[in-house]
Formats: sequence, structure tokens, C-alpha cells
Amino acid sequence: MLMHLGTSPRPFKKLHELNLESLRDTYYEKGNQLSSTGLWVRKRQQVVFPHINPLLEGELTPGAVSWQAKQKRRVAQTEDKSQILQMVRSRFPKCPCHKKSFGLDVLAEFEAIRYTFLADDKFTIVLDNTDFDHQVGEVELVVEPEDVDEAHTDIDAFLEESAWFYDTSNPKGKLTAYFEKFGYPKEKVQEEPAKAGPHPFAPF
Repeated sequence: MLMHLGTSPRPFKKLHELNLESLRDTYYEKGNQLSSTGLWVRKRQQVVFPHINPLLEGELTPGAVSWQAKQKRRVAQTEDKSQILQMVRSRFPKCPCHKKSFGLDVLAEFEAIRYTFLADDKFTIVLDNTDFDHQVGEVELVVEPEDVDEAHTDIDAFLEESAWFYDTSNPKGKLTAYFEKFGYPKEKVQEEPAKAGPHPFAPF
């Protein structure tokens, strides 16, 4: 397991494992016309395994599929396919958006095992282990809009107190790590990409 309660200089007061999930993320692009404006579009297939280890269960069965779009430098993310369609069309007016996958090409595809914990009855810790040997995590706190600033302060204090757990180097997202390892398509987006066998942080 990635975390061991009571073996560190400052153990968590409480730690509960909430979920264990398998994620398959597929990112889409069209001639760099989306990423050049900071827009990322992905399809996520998600399977939740309560209290079992999927690595010991053989081949995974298909799970829930969702589409997501996020504008870089913004916190907001949408899963509304009609909004995603508008975002794609605004950057690529001639796209055959009525086709499968909004008419976009596959840019990258990888899988990850996601562990979700609740620490100290307050903070949600999400840890992702990808199939290309990259780890990254986030600490989240759900609050009302008017309490966002206070929540950021609480998370910063929590991270400082729990600095024994995570790597203090600059965190690297899964997609960035994927491109660094496999390269970014420069001319034509590959149809079948190479496959490997917020407050982010990189866990030890």
C-alpha cells in the first residue's frame, strides 16, 4: 500500500480508504487546434473496485464512460457533451463533430489505478499509478464557493504538516509525463498511440 498509518514523523490522525478504481483515459486532438488554445478533451472509462485489488482479478470489465473537457489555467471542467461540442466547434469550425469522438483523433491513451483516501475526516487524497510508471496525486477539499480561499489555506497547512509523505519537487501531470516518455505527435496525430504495459503532488 502507498501509505502506512503511524510509521511517519507525523502520521495522519485518521485515514480511511474510500475507493479503488481503474481508469482508462483517451485524449483527443485535431492537428493541435485544441491544445494550442489550451483545451483538452478526453474520454474516461472508469471501474470502481470496493476493497479489492484489481491487479489480482485478471482482465477488467467495461465500466462507466464519460467525456470531459477542460480549459487550461481554469479550474472548471465539464462533462456535458453539448458544451464539449460547442468548445470543439469554436476552435475547429470545419470539424465533422457529428461523427464518433467529435471527429477528433486519438492523441494519447493510458491506464491508471486510482486510490482515494479520506484523511483526518476532512481531506480527500487521490493517488494515481499509471501503466507507464508515473505517480501523481491531489489533495481536495469540497466547500461552498464563498469558502474557497479558506479551503486553500487549510490545504496548504495540511500539505506542510504532511510533508513527510510527498515529494517536494514540482508535480508532473499524467499527460505531461506520458508525452515526455513517448513523445508528442508533431505532424499527424497517431490513430493508435503507443501503449504502456487542486493541489497536486508526487508521492514517494
